[in-house]
Formats: sequence, C-alpha cells, structure tokens
Amino acid sequence: MNAAVCDTHTDAEAGSEHLSADSLSLLSRLGETAALLEQGRLVWASRTWQAAWPSLPEGSKLAVLDAALPGLLLALQALAPSGLLQPLSLSPAAQWEASALPLAPGRCLLRLKDRRERARVLQRQLDDREQLLFTSRVISVGEMATTLAHELNQPIGAASNLLRGLRMRLARRAAEKPAAALSSEESGALERALEQLSFAARVITRIREFTHSRQPRLQRLDLAALLRESLGLLDWDLQRSEVQLSLDLPSQPLLVRGDAVMLQQVLVNLMRNALDAMRQPPAQTVPRLGLRLRSEQGQALLQVQDNGCGLSEAAEKNLFVPFASTKPSGMGVGLAICRSFIELHQGRLWFSRNPERGCSFHIDLPLDSGAPASAADRLAAPSPQPIRLE
Repeated sequence: MNAAVCDTHTDAEAGSEHLSADSLSLLSRLGETAALLEQGRLVWASRTWQAAWPSLPEGSKLAVLDAALPGLLLALQALAPSGLLQPLSLSPAAQWEASALPLAPGRCLLRLKDRRERARVLQRQLDDREQLLFTSRVISVGEMATTLAHELNQPIGAASNLLRGLRMRLARRAAEKPAAALSSEESGALERALEQLSFAARVITRIREFTHSRQPRLQRLDLAALLRESLGLLDWDLQRSEVQLSLDLPSQPLLVRGDAVMLQQVLVNLMRNALDAMRQPPAQTVPRLGLRLRSEQGQALLQVQDNGCGLSEAAEKNLFVPFASTKPSGMGVGLAICRSFIELHQGRLWFSRNPERGCSFHIDLPLDSGAPASAADRLAAPSPQPIRLE
C-alpha cells in the first residue's frame, strides 16, 4: 500500500490505535462487513465480508479491491487525519457504501454497508409507518361505526314502530270503512318502507358486530334467492332511473355458506354503485343493469354489469383503497368493506371494463361443500358468455 494510504496518525499515536484480536472478533460476531488493510493488502476479513466477497480473501492486494469497489484507492488516499471513522466516496455505480478508520501508518479498518439493504430498511420503515397510519384510521372508522350504529338504532327503531302502528290503524279503519282502505300501491309502499328500515337495522347491527369480531355468521344460503331479495330493496331506485334489468339466474338453488346480511350488503352496494354510474354524464338513453349468476368448478360466480360512465385509470388504481372515492360526497369505504366481507367468505371481488361502455364487478364464492355433488352438477352452467343487455 502507498505509504500515504491510511497514514493519518503519528508513530506515538499508532501504538494505542491498533485493533486487538478481541475487537476484530467482536466486529465479526456483530455481522459487520469489515476488513483490515495493511501495507496494500487485506490481512483480515470478517465472516460477513467473506460471505459477500468470496473472491477477495485475505492476502488480496489493494488493486484487486479497487477493481471490485471502484474508487476505493483514491478515496483511501484522500482520508483526512481526523482519527475518526470517515465515509469514502466510491463510484456511484457501486452497490456498497464504504467508510474507513485509520489505525496506523499503512494500516486501516475498512467497513462496508450494502446500499440495497439500507434502501430495504428505509422501505420497511415507510411501509410500517403507512401501516400504522392505516391501522389508526381503521380503528377510528371502527369507533365511528360503533357510535353511529348506537345512535342510528334508536331513530330507525322509532320509525319502524311508527310505521307498524300506522299500518295497524289503517287496517282497523279499512275494516270499519272499506272506502277508506289504502290502494295496493299505497299499501305496497308502506310495506317496502318497513322492509328498508328492517334492512338498515340489520346492516347497522352486523357492522357493529363486525367491528368487534370481524367474523361472519355462516349459514346455508341460496345466493340466487338472496340476489332477488336484494333487487327488491332497490325496486324504487330501478323504477325511478328507468333501468332495463337483465337477469341470468339459475333455475335451481345455488347454495353457499355465508352471512346473509354481509352478502346482501355487498350485493346492494354493487348495484347502487352501478345505478350511480349510469346517472353520471354522459347519460345513456337507456340505462341497463345486467346480473348473471352461475356455478363453475365448485364456485358461484356473480357478475354485476352496467353501461354507465365507467372509471378512469386513476380511479381504477384506487378502487379498493379505503377513503378513496370518485363521488363528491363519498367516504370511499364501501368497496373496501365489500371486498373485506367477500374475503371473509373465502371469496374474491374484482373489477373489469366492458368492451363497449361501463364496467363489471365480479364475485367468486365457494359453493357449499355440504351440497351433494349431483346438485352441483345440476347447477353447472356452460362457459361464460358476455351478458346481453337489451
């Protein structure tokens, strides 16, 4: 080694600056990627160095090290006589960060750190921080859901009781005065209002339980019947929007194991999103909503298709990200909750673009394993074809 390299101490200082064998052993046990250079050669290397640089064993010359670590020789020659561990300026292309501790004339300790490892550590820190922020927000949403469930239960219950009381009074009045009886449309509207309140109460109760346990109440369900029931909750929205509905449902029950309220909430949310999309400009002359349900290879497959405004690429990237919404007044938690509910049922929820206009959401749920194989065979459908919305 050049006499100037690593020579930043006087002879009087040098005797006290040499590293002992115990110190070198400690560096090796700590996992340091370190090497001792003396008179232009590598005279000692830690275990981590040996693993990282098997081609640079003890006895390697400084020129060989400089070839592996471009810029090392010039950086060592530029060391300042400070007596401290100093960073070395290697080539920007080098994956290692280097520092050196001068020990005596012609003798120094070289330490390396993998730049990629530092980047990985930094990324882990960023991920942990993001996860912490996300968890904090989820906890806040859970607390908000619990509070809202508690506060909303009372007015919903009061409205239900008032409507039931009104129904009883109207029934008694009709018995006394048939001419005062409600029309079939008025009676149907009253019944649907009670159904909507009952559905809202069940949703709130299940959300409250979900924030505590996150466990669905599994029972055997006919998914086709649940879908028809969910459509009944939206019949006024469908009529108001003059939506043409296309149904492709199996004639036989399609049985899955799931939580009826959770799955119904998913179905209603997806259909409401489709209705909202079809109300956005540029509006279609005839809004169309297509629902297809079939079984395939032990899975129940549901497709909800609309011919609405669709989604931009930016919106698609954040589609299932909590608190990201394309609606001006949206909270951005609906689809995230839907996917969480479906995943709790060992299923999948995903999105696709339609060839012409609008988009489709797909749900994949396992069929009930308790169902006989022959039943699954009866429910089997041919290969999926695009829904025709006419």
